[in-house]
Amino acid sequence: MTSRTTKLLGMYLVLAVLIGLSVAHIIPSILAVPLFLVVLIVMMGFIVTPYVPPLWARRVARDGKKARATVLANEFTRAGGTDMWVAIPVEVKPIDAPAFKTDMRCKVSQAKKLAVGSSVPVRCDPGRKLALLAE
Repeated sequence: MTSRTTKLLGMYLVLAVLIGLSVAHIIPSILAVPLFLVVLIVMMGFIVTPYVPPLWARRVARDGKKARATVLANEFTRAGGTDMWVAIPVEVKPIDAPAFKTDMRCKVSQAKKLAVGSSVPVRCDPGRKLALLAE
């Protein structure tokens, strides 16, 4: 099980405990409602965030240096379903900076096409070691 799945299951468990405590009248319903809302808001944020691009992605896509990256591993070659943002381990080789290893961000639909060992165009920020698959 992935870390993300474990966290989501933990949130469901917290919700179940809150419901159980409320139904058993161990905690008053008036106290349970704000706790339910907090847990539900956190869960919604946790569910939605993989579909939102990283905050730095727009800046790197616009201002980042062009470079080539070698894909070191890819567990998304047979992925299906929704098109969320994922991290692929790569070694980035900028023209005017030393090479560095980082996690390149791209969508699942793009990651499915990347073979391990292949060289792909990226936009990068060598100072912060950020990389984004160039479209």
